[in-house]
Amino acid sequence: MLPREWIDEMRALLGGELEAFLQAEEEPPALAMRINPLRPGAMSAAKGFVGDRVPWAEGAFYLQENARPGASLAHDLGAFYLQEASAMVSARVLDAQPGERVLDLCAAPGGKSTQIAGAMRGRGALVCNEPVPSRSKILAENLERMGVVNAAATCAYPNQLSEKWPEFFDAVLVDAPCSGEGMFRRDPSARDEWNPGAPAGCAKRQAEILDEAAKMVRAGGRLVYS
Repeated sequence: MLPREWIDEMRALLGGELEAFLQAEEEPPALAMRINPLRPGAMSAAKGFVGDRVPWAEGAFYLQENARPGASLAHDLGAFYLQEASAMVSARVLDAQPGERVLDLCAAPGGKSTQIAGAMRGRGALVCNEPVPSRSKILAENLERMGVVNAAATCAYPNQLSEKWPEFFDAVLVDAPCSGEGMFRRDPSARDEWNPGAPAGCAKRQAEILDEAAKMVRAGGRLVYS
């Protein structure tokens, strides 16, 4: 059940569109995958699972109904990464290029990092950071599974990185920790974990992270906040 306080907030924001929005929250999530350009033959390995293309991400497809690609050997070998289609937008906007220095500041579990790595085609340097050790381990495992050879997984707080790498990166992605409202549709347990104070607390933390991220972007570089 959706939190009552959250519904009241959405009503104030959406007005007459609230009912359509709440109805969408109860529909099944649109699951998708990205084909890994770093693994030769990946598209052939995934063809039995894919449906329509995701229009805003290269090599991305919605899944066929009842497909279970996560249980396949192709998934374990890094032929593709399972990811919500909406989560592919920010890395596409970042537009990482081969040869650049790129930072994914809040990177675990690695969906956006591996998307960035695919765009870089093994050229340049990609730093993927996650301050929580257990999540950083998962991040490193996904980078390895997807065959990323030009990336380093770090485990540090943003201010520690900004002290070492001022104005160093061509592009920085900040997919900041959030209140989890975007998970209401996919993971019902996220509804129970939400509380009215979460958005304000997350906003404060996100602002602090964004300030540190900005210090690491070179003059004329790109900073994407998600």
